[in-house]
Amino acid sequence: MPEGTVGLVLVSHSRTLACSVARLARQMAGAEARIAIAAGAGEDRSDLGTDATEIAAAIEALDSAAGTLVLMDLGSAILSAGTALELIDPAMRERVLLSAGPFVEGALAAAVAAAAGSPLREVRDEALGALAPKQAELGEDVAAGDRSAGAGTGEAEWARTVAIADPAGLHLRPAAAIARIVRAHGASAAISPLDRPERIANAASLTAMLGLDLRSGAVVRVTARGKGAAVALEAIERFLSRGASGSEAEPEARAERKAGPVPVSPGIAIGPAFNLRIEFPKVPRSRGDPGAAKAALAAALARARNGIGSGGSAVLALQRELLDDPALLERALSLVEEEKLEAAPAWAETVEEAAARIAALGDPILSARAADLKDAGRRVLAALGVAGEGGLPAGMPPSIIIAEDLAPSLAAAFDPAHVLGVIDRAGGPTTHAAILLRARGIPAVAGAFSIGEVADGTLFAIDGASGRTWRAPDAETCAMLEAERAVERERNATVAGTVSLADGTVIELWANAGGRDEVVAARRADARGIGLLRSEFLFLERALPPSEEEQAQELGAVIEPMRGRPVILRTLDAGADKPIPFLPIAQEANPFLGVRGIRATLAHPELFATQLRAFLRAGCGHELGIMLPMVTEPAEVAAARDLLAAAHGDLVSARVPHAWPVLLGIMVEVPAAAWRIAAFRDLCDFYSIGTNDLTQYVLAADRGNPRLARFHDAGNEAVIALCRRVAAEGGRPTSVCGEAAGEPRIARSLVAAGIRRLSMAPALFGPVGEALRAG
Repeated sequence: MPEGTVGLVLVSHSRTLACSVARLARQMAGAEARIAIAAGAGEDRSDLGTDATEIAAAIEALDSAAGTLVLMDLGSAILSAGTALELIDPAMRERVLLSAGPFVEGALAAAVAAAAGSPLREVRDEALGALAPKQAELGEDVAAGDRSAGAGTGEAEWARTVAIADPAGLHLRPAAAIARIVRAHGASAAISPLDRPERIANAASLTAMLGLDLRSGAVVRVTARGKGAAVALEAIERFLSRGASGSEAEPEARAERKAGPVPVSPGIAIGPAFNLRIEFPKVPRSRGDPGAAKAALAAALARARNGIGSGGSAVLALQRELLDDPALLERALSLVEEEKLEAAPAWAETVEEAAARIAALGDPILSARAADLKDAGRRVLAALGVAGEGGLPAGMPPSIIIAEDLAPSLAAAFDPAHVLGVIDRAGGPTTHAAILLRARGIPAVAGAFSIGEVADGTLFAIDGASGRTWRAPDAETCAMLEAERAVERERNATVAGTVSLADGTVIELWANAGGRDEVVAARRADARGIGLLRSEFLFLERALPPSEEEQAQELGAVIEPMRGRPVILRTLDAGADKPIPFLPIAQEANPFLGVRGIRATLAHPELFATQLRAFLRAGCGHELGIMLPMVTEPAEVAAARDLLAAAHGDLVSARVPHAWPVLLGIMVEVPAAAWRIAAFRDLCDFYSIGTNDLTQYVLAADRGNPRLARFHDAGNEAVIALCRRVAAEGGRPTSVCGEAAGEPRIARSLVAAGIRRLSMAPALFGPVGEALRAG
């Protein structure tokens, strides 16, 4: 079918359904039919749902002078299609029509009409009238029942009246469950109080439902339209009449709340609790091109959703629901379209307005949800390069911090003198926040879904080595923990930077660091060297990249305490859970398998070259090594060597003092690199195995997903076997800088596999050294 014919976009909650309809349409209209699919939700589109950005991309792919017809199955697909029109170019929008025709029959009729060369409006009319032959043949009217004609749509509207049973009323959690029910069944639904029928809320919008301020016992009228309306309405009625606690809508959330914390960073902490809060950014009103603003907002929403991920606590699940709220997106897009606001101020104003409405409600439970909305909204602003202020107030007494999915940038700023410990309701032992907490010697537990609400000042105790927590511990418990802490300190003081085993083997203990305080701690612990210095602290939470001079000065100050001992600097490891606002990395379905590490820096050679020159300048007078992350093939190392040689040449020409020669090595964290390690021998001076990513890639388990905790084990024989291969066949000095090096059990396995250098947080030298000597 030539491009001069009308294109068809099939929008469905089910990708399986859409693919089947497209296949049938091509069988009837010809294999060349111009059909695109925008269906399903989730990373692999296997979940039920629709995505406005995917619909917009499908329209753009089919765009031609003949125009495009969009057919939708039901319910929120219509809303998503309407939103998609707001995301595309206005000129293209004029060539698009949305069809109210039946999804299956309409697609077949439209495909045949388009193949015959019919113009756009005739194709639309064919889709709209596609049910007529079936209706004439069957002579069947809509069956009677608990429904009425949908106003102006021809669809049946189902209605029920129900009293809200939840003791807390229609608060955030049940509202989120109702929105999920509506989307899952492909219906459109609304809720209104029986005593205030003029107040109607879209049942797909959390903020709209919360704005009704419905208390326990309130009687509401629920209406639903669309193919799944009857089933959706029955589910909503059952949910509201039983209350959230009796519903089956949130089994995952209930399972999460039963889960206990997991150990993250060893050590014992006792002190008052403090709930970490991040201020919502103040964004000035700035104006720009609406098209660019819509595209930026769509990309930021997608990045924010990806940042939350599919695992984590019930609170994070609710944040994902808030980011899918159609009322928020509609309001933000109206500010972009009508007032020409840029994406950040439009989104900030939308969230502030909705949060203010919720906060003004009389119910304290509902009012408190304004903070949840702002926190979700803050994630989108962060994706747009606008960061909020950190949440530790001046004058806060030394405390145990309670966080919800602690960000690495905040963990890096924690001072052990003020942060006694951390309880993260989400997260896990291999997140970058966890790595930074271990490096700073701050006791921590994660995945603490079950601790519930905690008032500031509540006495808490944690054991980061076992994952145990105590709320309001008594004097006897505190005394027991203090005694355990004293034993731990004595043990840590007896281990230096090397461990001699009974057979004469010497194991070197190196330190991982992400800032000057950690480098100072490494020198104090007599670390053999810095095996991994993360450079991301120079880039996070910045709208513009740091200059060469700034990087050189800051890095020089950070590594100064290790003068006389080797220091290995890792080049920027951006992407995945460490997005850099000024680094344009396109939206990816799976960022951990996308453009990150060396892939990102080689794609931006000017940024990479600037960092390499800064490394060489900062390393002047030091025994310096440079390490490349996320390397997959030797060609990447060769390209980096060329850039490093050019950086050296630039500094020589400018007569700038710098370190040279320097060692160049790679992080072995991609299984392909471990398997072909001998191919890197002529290009590398050393290897450092990053067991965190290597483990998640080998075992196919997202390290940030607590439901896959049993796979977050670098001691798995498949991982150890690859480490053994690198040590035996690599032909270069090999260390392990992943968190497995600091786990006594796994450290023994690594040494048995031939590893002789272990790099970890200095606070772990004691337990690792003791375990190695014990055999």
